[in-house]
Amino acid sequence: MTHQSHVVPSPATGDTAWQHPATRRACQVRLALHLLGVPLGLAASVVVFVVILPTPMWLIRILVTMHLIAGICGVCFLQVPRVRRMFGLRRILRTYPWQVHERGLPHSTGQRYSAHRGMSWFKVPDPDNPDSWVSVYLDRSRRTRWWLERMAPQAGREAKAEIRTLWFAGDPRFRAILAVPGKRGPHRMLEVPRAVRQGTTVEQPGPASDEALTRALKAGAPLSELARPVEASDRTPLLRAPAPPPGAALSFPATRRSMRLLLLRGTAFLVIAPIPFLGLFLLGPFSFAGAKGLGLLLFATVVPAFQRSRTRFKLRRNVRGDGQPWRTLDVEIRHRGRAVVLVTGNEALRTQLVLHRPPAGRAQVWFAGHLHGDGMVSLRADGAVVPVRCVEKGRASGAGQGKRRK
Repeated sequence: MTHQSHVVPSPATGDTAWQHPATRRACQVRLALHLLGVPLGLAASVVVFVVILPTPMWLIRILVTMHLIAGICGVCFLQVPRVRRMFGLRRILRTYPWQVHERGLPHSTGQRYSAHRGMSWFKVPDPDNPDSWVSVYLDRSRRTRWWLERMAPQAGREAKAEIRTLWFAGDPRFRAILAVPGKRGPHRMLEVPRAVRQGTTVEQPGPASDEALTRALKAGAPLSELARPVEASDRTPLLRAPAPPPGAALSFPATRRSMRLLLLRGTAFLVIAPIPFLGLFLLGPFSFAGAKGLGLLLFATVVPAFQRSRTRFKLRRNVRGDGQPWRTLDVEIRHRGRAVVLVTGNEALRTQLVLHRPPAGRAQVWFAGHLHGDGMVSLRADGAVVPVRCVEKGRASGAGQGKRRK
């Protein structure tokens, strides 16, 4: 086990590992192999059976069908995950520089009854606190077999020497890459996310700075809404809302009108959506496969709309029964695709759909309902209803706790 690590300057000529020519070349070669591996292998085997070997026609048809099935399975279950993994590695390399650890990194295959519960790990210096270490864990799979064989205590001296010098890029708390130096650049690149099994007593890293969280998002780390750094809040002034009207929210005429229109739209869609499908069924006979496909498409269209309408009717009943009033809520508005996420305190509320999205940044909105469940907001503070639901509650432990700079 290595106990010390000596960091030397990055071999790259720029600020990120992707600016290192050998790194780009290694990634492009691996990506080309992943893209061409399955098609070339299938084409070569088909040529061997059809052209070279004297094969009967009936057997050729069976072999071509089997190869077609094998090709589809290979692309879906082998090629696509590998290509996605390569694009994930490229995002990390385009965000972080290489760090060369000439004396290696502390590592162990882990003991069964230790704090790591038998998990193999490397320890990497914390970017925000170089005096502390963060553990990155390796699961047991085909991708990590080469590493685990050289980390094992019974590995020979020559095997251990292959991981004596390590290249590291990324943030060990979020996403990172381990590699060993090769003749033409980094070799055996392996992504090491901080994936810890549930129920373990492995130590959690401390809070991450806003700069570290921003770089982690750029590298594709799946951070929770509550852990994302506040970017727009420092640039956008706080938009203050007028005082909400007294009394129950549904007693406000604009809220009643907006809620009624919302329910009417949902009900109208449920009534109109099946009409085109019924027209197609009446046009003529369909095969079983065609009828089944139309039925599945109708099911996929109607069920989500029914669930949204059911949620809105339930929300209206709860708000009316409890007499919930409008109240002012300080939020940070973030855009996530077609929806809007409102972050307030330790809660993150996601809207169902907002056609006219407000600008991102700090703002005040009207809120009515239960903050930890279903509720409704008025983004423009005019009584117009937008249903929301709490998607995250409480701060995530460990890497999810970000420092909020006011």
